[in-house]
Amino acid sequence: MVFSRMFSAALVVTLLLAQGESAEATPESRAGALFLLISPSVRVNGMGRAGVALLDEPAGYYNPGAAALSSPAHTLQSRFYLSEMRWLPASADYNYFAAQAATERVLDGFLGLDKPTRLRAAFYGYRTKLDFGEQARTGERGQIIDFFTSAEASNNIGVSLALRSVVELGIGATSKQISSNLGGRKGSAKAYDFGLMAIVPVVGVWERLTGREFTLYQHLRPQLDVGFGITWQNRGGEPIRYTDVLFADPLPANRRHGWSGNLGMDWNSDSFNLAIGRVTFSTETYRPQVDGAHVTSFAEDDKSGFEVSILETVSIRRGTYDDFDGEVHLKTSGWTVKSDSLFKFFAHQLDSAPSSSGGDALQFLARHLSISWSRFEDDPAWQARGHSFIGLSF
Repeated sequence: MVFSRMFSAALVVTLLLAQGESAEATPESRAGALFLLISPSVRVNGMGRAGVALLDEPAGYYNPGAAALSSPAHTLQSRFYLSEMRWLPASADYNYFAAQAATERVLDGFLGLDKPTRLRAAFYGYRTKLDFGEQARTGERGQIIDFFTSAEASNNIGVSLALRSVVELGIGATSKQISSNLGGRKGSAKAYDFGLMAIVPVVGVWERLTGREFTLYQHLRPQLDVGFGITWQNRGGEPIRYTDVLFADPLPANRRHGWSGNLGMDWNSDSFNLAIGRVTFSTETYRPQVDGAHVTSFAEDDKSGFEVSILETVSIRRGTYDDFDGEVHLKTSGWTVKSDSLFKFFAHQLDSAPSSSGGDALQFLARHLSISWSRFEDDPAWQARGHSFIGLSF
């Protein structure tokens, strides 16, 4: 049995949910390392997996151009979930960890602008792994011959640059080192992701053009941002080659593009800042570009979703995922309860307390640590549809 083909077929069926239709009908059926297509973010998954134009995960998993835009200056961020995603029932666990560091420089008079322009750089890395665990190899009569382990992983490093001025522009690139061990057959490959993102802060542009600050009541300020993103993923043209030099699979190259909108109300003061409410919309079009496959517009996937967030504490999400060539039409949902507003209030209280070594440490944690409990679900058609996670960000 050719184990790599077996697992690739299983992943095609699971990831694309091509029920009632052969996996050979999709361009991805010709590719290997399909775990590269799995979406790791609980938030993005609840929004129909439309993440290319969202400022979401650190390390720019969905768009390398977003990494420097999403990171605060002079900070080190990390994100991981304390539980694994189960993707193939009872046989495969998906792991994800990301970290990035960012720095910023202020450029006065850049391009003749009267206000400072901020140049931000982010350096990041993340790791994804699909672990099938221990499995049994059987003979023709069903007897167990031996046991083996199978897993696929990708180690990723990259850099992102952002210019923050009237509008915010980001660009980034990621280098991937991919390894595969399926049924004892080992393979490896290198690939690259490239991404661009633009964020238009509509309220900020209006303030800059009019010279007036837009404040509704005391410290209440409206927020309206529109984002655009495009990525080219798993590029480089190198197939994943296995120990058998005659056997190689192309990587699941693709292009994703989309837009997002973010409407909200913030409380901004010198001592306390809090997002009172947020409504976020996101859309994405996924187009496979696998070598050796004839790709038409019919092979595109359309993804869209929205999120309502209240007081940086509770978020509720809905989305749709349409894979036309696989005849898949899913409804997605999700929610998150997180600590951000509670920790901000705690840090605000510590500001007025006498300084001490213990208090300084607690204040640092309250300002930079986020704990969340999240869940996302797909339609019952998705056989491993429910996933709950405890997440930590720092």
